[in-house]
Amino acid sequence: MTSNIAFGCSHTFGIGVEPHESWPALLELMNFGKPGVSVDFIARTCEARIIEHSPECVYILWPDWTRFEYERDGRMHQSLPTDKNRREFMDKDNDWLRKNWLIGVCKIEDICKQHSAQLICLKLDDLETIIDHQDRWPPASDGSHFGPQWHRWVADLFNVRKSFISYAQHRCPP
Repeated sequence: MTSNIAFGCSHTFGIGVEPHESWPALLELMNFGKPGVSVDFIARTCEARIIEHSPECVYILWPDWTRFEYERDGRMHQSLPTDKNRREFMDKDNDWLRKNWLIGVCKIEDICKQHSAQLICLKLDDLETIIDHQDRWPPASDGSHFGPQWHRWVADLFNVRKSFISYAQHRCPP
């Protein structure tokens, strides 16, 4: 296994599939996916993993933009769209959620640059346009996540994304 690493939520962790069937395992990545997390969680925790493992590449399947992290009673909590207390942490509309998500993404991009790790990322929205609609994706054993075929598709898409990034870097140096 390489020192390259993967971050994300349950879709990265591999809920509903065997560990060797998850897209990070298929790409031989160290899997730091964690169910139910937000971009805030990744931004808060990824630097320590990057320092620890010195990866050449960091792969992220971005958690949904509607998730965020908050502190209460000295502990960090993840807020999901189903949580009843969400409004006390955000503005009256979704602009706060989108801005918060983008701030987290920018923090992660900066961390990767600071540690000379190439960031290779995808969003679930990106996948819908390439591998059909979510309601047609093969389900995992839990019925709520996606199965081994979906993880193979995602691994293939990450390989394509990495190839395009490498091509652009060699064709158009900074």
